[in-house]
Amino acid sequence: MAKHSLRRRLAARVRHIEKSVTEFLDLPPEAALDLPRLTLVGNSRLLLENHRGIVTYKPDLVKLKLTAGELEIKGTGLFLREIKPDAIALEGTIHSLEFC
Repeated sequence: MAKHSLRRRLAARVRHIEKSVTEFLDLPPEAALDLPRLTLVGNSRLLLENHRGIVTYKPDLVKLKLTAGELEIKGTGLFLREIKPDAIALEGTIHSLEFC
């Protein structure tokens, strides 16, 4: 159990150092820290950059893996317009976005 706690503290420390370096060098955090970048156009189109893959794909629910956790998109008529290794374009009527 102590190993798990130590790893968690070490990971938190590494994230803190990465964030400090990113701020010092004035780099965009989504690029330097591998954070997701979401662009929502109305409630009908979502562009997600820096994803790690698709977990669930249904017309009313899409779950995408992120570096830390998942993004759950609920809606109606959801479909993947475009899939690239680092970006996904989703269209349909988007009702909610939730980070899990």
